[in-house]
Amino acid sequence: MVYTEENIRELILRVLAPPLALFSLQVQNRKNHALIEIELDHLTDKTGSASLEDCETVSRRLKEELDLWGEEFDFTLQVSSAGAERVLRLPEDLSRFQGLLVKLEVPLETGKWDKRLYRLGPVSGDSVELTLYDRKTRHKKNQKSVLMPIAEIRKGNLYLEI
Repeated sequence: MVYTEENIRELILRVLAPPLALFSLQVQNRKNHALIEIELDHLTDKTGSASLEDCETVSRRLKEELDLWGEEFDFTLQVSSAGAERVLRLPEDLSRFQGLLVKLEVPLETGKWDKRLYRLGPVSGDSVELTLYDRKTRHKKNQKSVLMPIAEIRKGNLYLEI
């Protein structure tokens, strides 16, 4: 029997309890073996990062459930956090991570694309307020913000300054 990603997704959603949520799932079915890779989202964490303990708990519960599928279902299970520098899901993550630093790929006046650091401001309709981040001027008040149409943002990640 071949178990599909949808079968596994349904099982994961039954096992997960708030504040943990499924961020991503990949299932690679090979001959007589499945590789199941899961990334968790922690909905109440500032950066959405699940702890090692969260990952271990979910891994243990899922393994118990997957073992019930029988010995013929051979699998490798990998459970991790989406991480503090996760890929942003646009547009919904822009509101969720307001106030944090992000690296966004945005269009320049020349038509080329560039990755730049911004501090996320509030979302207003189909635009987001962005403040260009510069390490030299980061402590200055009254830094200039721009209102960027969300549709113009190609992709982005959370960014941690160390």
